[in-house]
Amino acid sequence: MAHSQGAIAPQSHPNALSQPHQSVFVAISPFQRGLILGSMVLYITWIGLQHLLHPVGIAAIGNIQLALLLNLSLLSVPFIWQPPGLGWFHPLVFVPLMMLSEHLQRTAVYVQGLQWHAALPGWSGEQLSQLVCEELLLRSLALLALYAGFVLVPRLPIPTFAAVGNSPRLASKVVLTVMISVGIFAAYMQTRGGIVAHIVSWGGGRRLGLAGDAYWGLLIQLGLIACLTWFAVDRQSASRPLFWGCAGVSLGIIFLFSGSRSGIIYPLFLGLLVWLLRERRIDTTKIVTLMLIGVFLIGFLGEFRRSTFDGEIDWDLLTGESADSSALVTGLDEIAARSSVGDAAFPILAQVPHEVDFLYGQSYLAVLVLPVPRAFWPEKPGLVGGLTGTTFFGGMAGVPPGAIGEAYWNFGVPGVFAVFLIFGAFCRWLATVFQHNIQVPVAIVLYVITLFYFFDPSSPNFVTWLRLLVLSLLFLKISGLMPQGDRPRTVLSR
Repeated sequence: MAHSQGAIAPQSHPNALSQPHQSVFVAISPFQRGLILGSMVLYITWIGLQHLLHPVGIAAIGNIQLALLLNLSLLSVPFIWQPPGLGWFHPLVFVPLMMLSEHLQRTAVYVQGLQWHAALPGWSGEQLSQLVCEELLLRSLALLALYAGFVLVPRLPIPTFAAVGNSPRLASKVVLTVMISVGIFAAYMQTRGGIVAHIVSWGGGRRLGLAGDAYWGLLIQLGLIACLTWFAVDRQSASRPLFWGCAGVSLGIIFLFSGSRSGIIYPLFLGLLVWLLRERRIDTTKIVTLMLIGVFLIGFLGEFRRSTFDGEIDWDLLTGESADSSALVTGLDEIAARSSVGDAAFPILAQVPHEVDFLYGQSYLAVLVLPVPRAFWPEKPGLVGGLTGTTFFGGMAGVPPGAIGEAYWNFGVPGVFAVFLIFGAFCRWLATVFQHNIQVPVAIVLYVITLFYFFDPSSPNFVTWLRLLVLSLLFLKISGLMPQGDRPRTVLSR
């Protein structure tokens, strides 16, 4: 395989795994396994002690602790059962880790119960805490279905791509792609009356303001995909100012287009995952640093976006008090609120099907008909985020319900089991595809995008993943990293 200009050659670079029993997903050492399992035990023990030392008078607190204990026990399965090849970024480990991080965000709820919810203002703390218990039980059911789908999946066709190490003048192609994205962004700003008018429009609701403009955003993201591919294929890219300039411009125009903080934060984590998988090692310093940056950006950019609610932009926020450590506190508070008082799964469990009918697959159908212009089908189903916001929160802002909330809203408890059973089969297939194509450098890009954007199998995540996957394949074709006319061969998975 050609690997000029610092291209990655997985079997030859210094950090490559030379022993067959080690994992291409970054092996988990016995010490790390013990640390994770020990942390789970300490976490549930600490919560139990808080209940004993500081009782809150809510009977459902005990049920929450039992349901949490069950869920943590199931989350520990990948760290106890370690078949060959399992690693930190294997789907069977990464998905439970993401679920575990959601528990940490809800710690206050597990200790004090849920006292109030934005979509259920008339409910008592006892009633809301019972909903927390029910949601935890559904999480446990989802995990059982995930494991069952992973273990019981039959053999599926596995695509094998041509091994292209690098593309001539890749840096020039990335720069050109970023320039095209900037040009498309500039053209879009003209249709919005200028960048200032566009940012001010966020105050009236970004979902409505950007309605029908998603295809602009898709093209604007192409530059970011080009940068991510360059970073994955060429290890020397990180030492080149040109790369960081392209990456910074790409992140900037994505945020200015959508106002979405995840448009900046998620790509940073994508880059980190690419680096960790490429180097096949865990760097705790990089992980913690990027987590702090992410929390800071949630608070800082959130304040900047909220300034538009009054119909103008507070530019002083870019250099004022929000640009300090207080943004970390704001970011942490918002993360906790999203997983508690703003979590859409709770009103779904409370009102479906007694007050709100099942969707019977409508939110999943909306994904299939997404390419159909609304001008041709005015009444076509809307995406579930917007539907959740209007139905349960009484507002026009979209609120993602999560995979469990969406599956329950569609088909009840059987829907949760079915969705995660299929997802478990997909995780098995995804891991096998990556292992089979590990010699192809661009496989890291496609795998990381899939793993990060689709670890929670909800339709909004599926739409985001599908868009980025299409962009990635497009850039791989036009850059020559995936040969023109090449058709992936298929083999049966083991």
